[in-house]
Amino acid sequence: MKKTAFTVSLCFIVLFASAQHFRKIIENKYSIRRTLFKIDTTRQHDASVLHATSVEGVDNIESKSPLEKVLFGNTNAKIEFVVEPSFEGAYGIRVIKDSSETSSSLEVKRIINWKEVEKQMQKAFPVKGYTIQELNAKIAEREKMSEEERELSILKSRIRNEKREKESLKRYQVQTFIIPISDLFAEKLYAKFVSFIDDFKAKELEPNLLMGDGETTVFRCIVDQEIWTLSIPFKTEEKARELSDLCKQIVEDAEAGRFDESKYIGSLEYGQEDCN
Repeated sequence: MKKTAFTVSLCFIVLFASAQHFRKIIENKYSIRRTLFKIDTTRQHDASVLHATSVEGVDNIESKSPLEKVLFGNTNAKIEFVVEPSFEGAYGIRVIKDSSETSSSLEVKRIINWKEVEKQMQKAFPVKGYTIQELNAKIAEREKMSEEERELSILKSRIRNEKREKESLKRYQVQTFIIPISDLFAEKLYAKFVSFIDDFKAKELEPNLLMGDGETTVFRCIVDQEIWTLSIPFKTEEKARELSDLCKQIVEDAEAGRFDESKYIGSLEYGQEDCN
C-alpha cells in the first residue's frame, strides 16, 4: 500500500484551535476619546483623573478586524457583512448613503490578489510544514520545555505573525462595485440584520459540531447611537447560515453583473428559499 504524507502547519493548528468562539458586541456609535488629566492637589501627591467623551462624527472602529478596515476603511455603514476565509481573499457588502442622505447604494468589496500576496509572504516569512510524525515529535519537544522557554517561543511566533500580517495588509488590492438600490431593499436588509443580531443566542453544541469551517463571518449594523457586531467563526447556527448564504449570493450576483434586488425582497421577508 502506498503511504501518503500529510503536512500541516503548527501555526495553523494553534490559530484554528483558538478561533472557535463567537463574539456579540454592542458599542458606542462614535469613538470615545480618553484624556488623562494630572492634577497637582498638594505638593506631596498628584491625583489623576480619566475623562472620557464621545467624539461626535468620528466612527468607532475598535471591533473591526484589520481585514475589515482594508475593505471598508475607518468608517461604519448602516449595515456591513464581511467574510474572512482562510484560503482566499476577504469580501463583503455594505449599504451606504450618498452625501445628501437621499439615496442608497450597495457597496461590494473583495480582496483580489490574496493568492499573489500569500506567495510573496511565504517567501518573506516561510511557514514550515510538518508530517503527522514530525508534528507529534514537535509537540513532545515543546512539552519538555520550561514555562519560560515556551513563553519565549510563543512570543517569537507572535512577533513574526504580526510582521507577516502587517506586510500582507499593505499589499492587498480591493475591487469595488457600487450598485444603486431602492430604499425598500435597503430597509428590509437592515431590518433583517437588526433582528438577526438582536435575536442571536448561543446554543449548546455537540463537541464534534463546534469546529471552524475555514472562515469567519461578521454581521454589523448601526442601531440609534450603538453599533451591533456579531462575529461567528462557524456556521452551525441555522439563521447565521441562512443570512450568510443570502449575502454571499448578493456578492456573487453583483460581481457577475446580474444583481436584481427584486430577487431578494421575498427572502428578506419570509426565508432564504425565495431568493433561489
